[in-house]
Amino acid sequence: MHIHIKVSRTLYLIFLLFLVSCSAGGGVQPELQPDGVRDASAETLPPELPAEFLALPELYSAPEDSLKRRAALYLLGSLPEQWHYDAEYFDSTGFRKKVMDYEVITPEYLAENIEYAFKAWDLPWCRHLDFDAFCCLILPYKMADEEPMWWRRRLWEEYAWVREKAGSTTSATVPCRLVNDYVNGWFVINWDDPYPLDMNYDMALRLREGACYGASTMILYPLRALGVPAVIDGVPRWVNRSGAHYWNAVYDNGSMGTFNGPDRNPGVHKVQFVGVGRMLFKMPKVWRRDYREGRVDVTAEYIPVCDVTLRRVPRRFTGVCLASFDNRSWQPVAEAPVSGGKAVFEDMARDVVYLPVSAAVDGLHYVVSYPLLVREDGSYRLLKPRLLRRETVRLVAKYPEDDSNRIFPGQRYELFYWDGRWKSLGQQVARHDYLEYRRVPKGALLWLRNLDEGVQERIFIYQGGRQIWY
Repeated sequence: MHIHIKVSRTLYLIFLLFLVSCSAGGGVQPELQPDGVRDASAETLPPELPAEFLALPELYSAPEDSLKRRAALYLLGSLPEQWHYDAEYFDSTGFRKKVMDYEVITPEYLAENIEYAFKAWDLPWCRHLDFDAFCCLILPYKMADEEPMWWRRRLWEEYAWVREKAGSTTSATVPCRLVNDYVNGWFVINWDDPYPLDMNYDMALRLREGACYGASTMILYPLRALGVPAVIDGVPRWVNRSGAHYWNAVYDNGSMGTFNGPDRNPGVHKVQFVGVGRMLFKMPKVWRRDYREGRVDVTAEYIPVCDVTLRRVPRRFTGVCLASFDNRSWQPVAEAPVSGGKAVFEDMARDVVYLPVSAAVDGLHYVVSYPLLVREDGSYRLLKPRLLRRETVRLVAKYPEDDSNRIFPGQRYELFYWDGRWKSLGQQVARHDYLEYRRVPKGALLWLRNLDEGVQERIFIYQGGRQIWY
């Protein structure tokens, strides 16, 4: 989705008074247990829940079934928030029809899910999980926003050979690799995803291909059927390029080990990787799919982070975003509510340039401050162009990804700097393997474009006689 950025000059000047602070926080080690869940037995079931589901907890009224009763309440507590798109039908406006899960599943469906989830919980690599972790990592009947299907009993039986082969191991990585290797024999990663919706296991069997998100979703079906505590983690948007990426993580021996189901096993998968050239793909935020919360911020499990605080936010805004720059435009990557004139963004990636913008107002984001450079140590500075102090810069590339992004004689280039919007410093036809621009404002955020060819472009600053990319 393209984000339209509209500049309000008045707001822009007001927000130059922002006080922005970063504090070191988080870390790179995962939590010993996934985020805890509220005590499901104490919850009141949502009033919009269809009446037929209210009898499900009563199936587990015996004292020895108290945990199953809590599991039923856990699933029912968030059932009204679970939905999927109809794969075949469109609504009157031409969009795919949105269907609530409780319209197509039954209490019997959830009961089977609970029974076989508890069977899986008793396996040697799973029984160490406490109830909260079990609810997060094993119990859910779906993995994302895919269409529900009957799967617990079926996959428990189809993958019985994994239980036999894994034996008495207490390492969840062992059955995880067995399943991953098996599915890799019939499912192919295809970055041109042929399926436009979230993919369940049956659709994966039918198509036998999919992009990283579909692959990460469908692999959880056999894994969770076998009590392998695994999740979907992902970056909806890279901070220094266009595109997204999703992968899996398995909870084993107190930590999360990443893998790319079914393409890469735990121990050999790299999340933050370098592409065909030399620039590391940077993650602004990492989110984990969660049945109850929808998604959970787990950025601190992967990279060093800091908290970013914006102060003196005008009262008219109820929310503020931090946006990162892809190859063409600013895209919001995090949002925080405004309270008492302050907005706090927790666990933001370091070594990144962010642009503070308003939360969407009538579909638009208003620019509210100069770009903010968060350094590797968690400190920061505003990239405010010093219009009265100019310099000559020598530019050797528009992006460090590969040699195709260097300067080519005879091609047309245009240099921009940010001052509330992108402002041109003029076009040039390259005469050498570098460009020289005079009277460039010091301290500005810059962007060089090739007007003849190529799409790989990055923002940068000019410091110490060289380009530094972000």
